[in-house]
Amino acid sequence: MSDSVSSAPDAASFNTLLNSPQHRAGLNDLHLEVTSVTRRHPWLARVSGVVPGMAETDPSVWSHPNLALRLAIPDATDALGPMIGQAGVCRRVYTVAAVDVASSTLDIDIVVHGESSPMMRWLAGLEPGDRVDFAGPRPHAAPTDATGRIVLLADGSAYPAASAITRALPGVATVILALPEEDPQVSDCADYAADFPGAELRFAASSPTPLSDAFADLDVTATDTVWAAGEREDIRAVRARCLRDLELPKPQVQVFGYWRHGKTGTDADMARLTGIAALRDQGRELEDDFEIEI
Repeated sequence: MSDSVSSAPDAASFNTLLNSPQHRAGLNDLHLEVTSVTRRHPWLARVSGVVPGMAETDPSVWSHPNLALRLAIPDATDALGPMIGQAGVCRRVYTVAAVDVASSTLDIDIVVHGESSPMMRWLAGLEPGDRVDFAGPRPHAAPTDATGRIVLLADGSAYPAASAITRALPGVATVILALPEEDPQVSDCADYAADFPGAELRFAASSPTPLSDAFADLDVTATDTVWAAGEREDIRAVRARCLRDLELPKPQVQVFGYWRHGKTGTDADMARLTGIAALRDQGRELEDDFEIEI
């Protein structure tokens, strides 16, 4: 990565990127009115609610199997918010776990962890009747054009996306999960299997890089498509095996670093925005998210 790609943050560049027609295309500014907060698993909370205005949006945009929303979460200390005219909030991206356009309702699943973070503080105080603003939905990559088997790898952060993809696409053959903590339900995985109908379900052993470790033992054929998301360096190793060792064509490799150890969502946003702005100054577009150092 060149120095120009990792240069200091620039508020004007950030605003230009975030408010450009290209970035805003297809996005709706909506809000979720919370109706319930439940636990789907010991480590996974579900926030359910109604979205006023969903009926006025294009219903087809909600049909993609992997949709993301950018939530506006209260955070008086967020560094990016003031730079983009949104002081007092931080933006966090979450997958739509389930949506019903007819009733204008949706569910968001959130990994519960012990760290003090804006999301955990917000979740801890969340009650029915509260609301949260969001921009979306934004379609994220899913192996909708796969002609062979589909292999999914997901840690807790990508669990909702992997589940949504499995429920939407018939070609998902194997799902490897790395749970964020020891879950007594793993010994009887029926509750997890219900989220991945028709797929062989495997659980990765605990390690610093659980998904790539488990993936190393999986037989993958030349016609398989691999979709993987989770901790960035773990996924980087999955990507390396797919492209370098297995020599899968790039369209058959959909891999995404949702988070990185020791970095916040704001850290990642600022790194990406800085990197994209610098590339555009060079007349280039970002082609691979792993080109940016986070």
